Amino acid sequence: MRADVSLVRSLLPLALLVLTACGSGLSAPEASAGKNLVSFEPSADPSAVAGVFRARIRSSSLDAGQASLFQGTLSSYYLGRIKSGDLPDTLTARQIPLVSWRENGELVIAPTRALPDDSYSLASASGLLSEFQVVNAAPLLDRLWPPASELGELSHVVYCGDGSAPLSLDTLRFEPGDLAFTPLPGADESALFADRCVHFEPDTALTDGQIVVPPPALAGFALDPAPFSAVSALPVSALGCPNQEIALGLGCATIADDRITVHTPDAALLWTIDSGHGSLLEVSQANPFVVRGLTPGANEHLAGRIDDESGAVQQFELTAAMQTARERPVLNEALANPLGPEPQSEWIEIVNDGEIALELSHFSLRDGGGTSAFPEATLAPGEYVLVARDDFTTSSLDVPLRPGTRVIRVPALGKSGLSNSGEMLALVDHDANVISALPSVATDPGKSLIRRHSWSPDDDPSAFSTGTPTPGAPND
Repeated sequence: MRADVSLVRSLLPLALLVLTACGSGLSAPEASAGKNLVSFEPSADPSAVAGVFRARIRSSSLDAGQASLFQGTLSSYYLGRIKSGDLPDTLTARQIPLVSWRENGELVIAPTRALPDDSYSLASASGLLSEFQVVNAAPLLDRLWPPASELGELSHVVYCGDGSAPLSLDTLRFEPGDLAFTPLPGADESALFADRCVHFEPDTALTDGQIVVPPPALAGFALDPAPFSAVSALPVSALGCPNQEIALGLGCATIADDRITVHTPDAALLWTIDSGHGSLLEVSQANPFVVRGLTPGANEHLAGRIDDESGAVQQFELTAAMQTARERPVLNEALANPLGPEPQSEWIEIVNDGEIALELSHFSLRDGGGTSAFPEATLAPGEYVLVARDDFTTSSLDVPLRPGTRVIRVPALGKSGLSNSGEMLALVDHDANVISALPSVATDPGKSLIRRHSWSPDDDPSAFSTGTPTPGAPND
């Protein structure tokens, strides 16, 4: 078997990881064979290929790096540009990153990400090799650690899914090189999250420049195809904690009533935490995260481990005296650019993310138009309400409110409505302290500004996005 490997459109700008073998291209008889040249793993007809797959191209001359994969079909114009090696931007935008290598007289290609349902084209400089359709059916196990956005080190590897993890854990064979690993239940040796995750810790180190990919399936699940390589990383140093925070492993913790907010170093880390009330699995990279479900006024104990990309592991423990329960209103969502009439169809959503009822009149809304007081309204723990103008009207063009959602009416939102181009929105208490805030983000018509979770910290930029509104309900 030849182990020359090409990583096409690498996920990381590390040139030393990209090894492209030289070859003479596909000969005319092979090119004329068309789709008969190509088979798929898992085995499938070209009309129903899995979203995670390998393709085997029968060719004696096509070498690593000489086949490319594109989303959609390819016109004769594009095939000509592929032959000349001069790909236009419109075509490179459709190119799928992949790893390729020769094995047993065939060229094997493996896309490095799961593909959505669509048509795809496999081509070389000598012409079209195959057209096929991706139809996803198997549930996906995502690579949680190391981060799938990077070429990870084969040290501590964790895959997780939304549903139940496979009960029968087959041996995983990584290629090229036929490296065999046996996954175990859970995210680590304690088997936390065994219902959703599997892990393994190889004793095989990759050599510099070596690239391997996992098999496309594990016990009926599709397996995240992100590749692995030898990655040089230094152990991560702990943050220096300000006076109001205490050290927690490599991070710093702020103790509140029912939660602890953890600020983290600017490096990828995998946190596995057991609070006694439940467990948390979190990947951080400078972004803070929250340990919730703790008891206000009690002494709480946290324990866990931290993995970094160098393979270093740190165990930690913390006993913390929690504060008494407090009101926790959160700005959860805002529709500033509705499809219906403006500003009458605009709204903001507030959720009570605390353990006790809150009185909304204890807070005010500060926006580009100034500060507006709220009327008296009591929110039960976990309750979502909309705040809108006195002349608020729902529109059939916009997403309807969840049945039973309360609407709190105020004289105005913003100076003349909420800004479509974005403005900072903040809940403030009577001492003008900011309790919760939404950043200034422009939104497309019909889309809202969304907080990922009701407990996502204001200072986490990754916690906010735009998308389909969910008025009166948790965000998607």
